[in-house]
Amino acid sequence: MEQVLEKGFEVEIDRGEVRRLLGIKEYRAAAPRVEEAIEQMMSLAAGMIEPMGIYTIIKGDDFPGSNRFVGLERVALGICTIGKRLEEQVSEFSRTNRLLDALVLDSVGSVAAEAAAEYLDGVIQDAAHDMGLKTSCRASPGYGDWDVREQESIFAVLSGAEIGVSLTDSFMMVPRKSVSFAIDIAERPARMRSADSCRECPIVDCPYRLI
Repeated sequence: MEQVLEKGFEVEIDRGEVRRLLGIKEYRAAAPRVEEAIEQMMSLAAGMIEPMGIYTIIKGDDFPGSNRFVGLERVALGICTIGKRLEEQVSEFSRTNRLLDALVLDSVGSVAAEAAAEYLDGVIQDAAHDMGLKTSCRASPGYGDWDVREQESIFAVLSGAEIGVSLTDSFMMVPRKSVSFAIDIAERPARMRSADSCRECPIVDCPYRLI
């Protein structure tokens, strides 16, 4: 399958997720200045976020350098980002000692990047459905038992440059607010999606864990 580019889509920034990443417990109000900063930074971010994504679907055996997907019928690989403008603003806030704004805007960016990944995930689910197949949960290098060095394997297949994303020597993505992932596609994937996915997931310290 050719690489598919996704641009111009919108992402919704979940205020509750921003508060959760900031360590604010649900149903509890933070200090007024923190709540005000959340409101302001969400508004500011709306004009800075430039969501983009790219994905492809290949045979598991065609995934170079990775033993994780050998023998699988199909694997979808994806990279998405919200661009670099938000990160540049976070750096500027830090430089000028606006540390609360920097912290909050960085959290907003993390939520936005995850929302972009969810969007691309949904596009892949639709593509799988059109093939009469189902999808597993997303997996990303650096989480669980998947070595972060296998970022290189994803970038060997996908052209991150098409959406302005590159990989450093330490296998970190630039811009930082980017997400790479793989999804197993089959009649019945080994790790089926379910409402209990987070409950069953071993990554207990995942910042996006819902339970």
